Amino acid sequence: MGEKPVPLREFLRKVEEAVSGRVASDADTLRLYSRDYWPLALLKEVRGEELPKPLAVAWPESVEEVVRLVRLCNEYRVPFVPYAGGSGVIGATMCEGCLVIDVKRMNRVLSFSEEDALVVAESGVLLRKLEEFLNEKGFTLRHIPQSYPEAALGGLIATMSTGQFSTKYGGIEELLVDLEAVAPDGGLIPMRRSIVPRAATGPDLKRLLIGSEGQLGVVTKAALKVFPLPSHTWRRAFAFPSFEAGLRAMREIMLAWATPAVARLYDRDDSAARFHDARDILLLIVEEGEEELLRAKVSVIERVVAKHGGVDIGEEYVEKWLRTRFDVISELKKLVVPLGLWFDTIETAATWSNLPRVYHEFKRRVRAVRGVYAVLAHASHFYTTGACIYFTLTYEASEEVYWRMWREAMRTLLEEGATISHHHGIGLLRREWVGEELGAALEYLRRVKKALDPMGVSNPGKWLG
Repeated sequence: MGEKPVPLREFLRKVEEAVSGRVASDADTLRLYSRDYWPLALLKEVRGEELPKPLAVAWPESVEEVVRLVRLCNEYRVPFVPYAGGSGVIGATMCEGCLVIDVKRMNRVLSFSEEDALVVAESGVLLRKLEEFLNEKGFTLRHIPQSYPEAALGGLIATMSTGQFSTKYGGIEELLVDLEAVAPDGGLIPMRRSIVPRAATGPDLKRLLIGSEGQLGVVTKAALKVFPLPSHTWRRAFAFPSFEAGLRAMREIMLAWATPAVARLYDRDDSAARFHDARDILLLIVEEGEEELLRAKVSVIERVVAKHGGVDIGEEYVEKWLRTRFDVISELKKLVVPLGLWFDTIETAATWSNLPRVYHEFKRRVRAVRGVYAVLAHASHFYTTGACIYFTLTYEASEEVYWRMWREAMRTLLEEGATISHHHGIGLLRREWVGEELGAALEYLRRVKKALDPMGVSNPGKWLG
């Protein structure tokens, strides 16, 4: 005998009761929630193709309401997907027939401590609103991803986000002190009794939520480190004779602990596209902090840059990047769409010894894919052990070309010793290759998923199965 059909009308009526009527299932709402910013989904939408539609969208205003919704999903065997800013680029929120649990109404800043340098906020707060709140207090989270205008806190945690200032301040996993979440079975995973800087009270279950992309529950609240607004800032651009020379300079800067707040090394193709300057390999640096420490770090940076052939070319390029940094994708669309092209980005990371080979092989192999027109690259998010390289690609606006390009890109990264994702995550996009990178660890993660989500309702169909 087959399974008993789910009484959807009854389910939706109970969802309405759970959130006091804050639920919608009209065609316009379902269309808006049918995708994130995955370029392939955007391309399909532009072409008028149908995307998978959710069943309904609910807007809870408290953790208690989230608990009720998740328990209803378990009771009626209806899958759900958490939703925050919707600014992801990997299709992680796409889920046919799911209840979308949009936490944007859970957007309060709950507490702020100047003495402890901590803020506690609900997961639906927009990142820019949280940053504005902190700035008024003389503090900053300093987490500024490309999605800054739209991103919400819960999504940043669920996708293991990083930002433009991560070289100094770290990714979201390093800023996060504690969190609260609703587990896939409807149970509450609370914050600690007290917020503390560090604790050795066993493995931290909540760390599984970082990067889980909604597959292991719904983040509802978080405690985060914050920092005083910098008193002094130094900005400079340097021209290098080669991409490798710029990488060598950044390696030495990082190992000397002269860590800049922002460092971005653009190859000639990317420099030409973004700054209309095809002559140089450009390294942009922003350093900030107390004046005495700043002077010392600048001295180290200038010495190391000169040692590796870098030439100081002033602040102009840095100022331009700061003015236009959130407009890159919109400007790119204006350029490529009239030509029948489309765009995507692929970010990776590798150790210093592998980075030059990863850079050259990726550009050579992916550029050779039929239908690919340009492969731009810049390095950013630097570490003492290596860095992220962020590739921007334009290609013939075709799904066939898209997957041909991605398959060659993923093969290249895996074969050359790089990760298939530095900060965008897996979602629907990269699930085909995640097992090659993680090996047997993926099966253990799937066991965790099954234990936490016995009914299989928490954002199903993604890479955890």
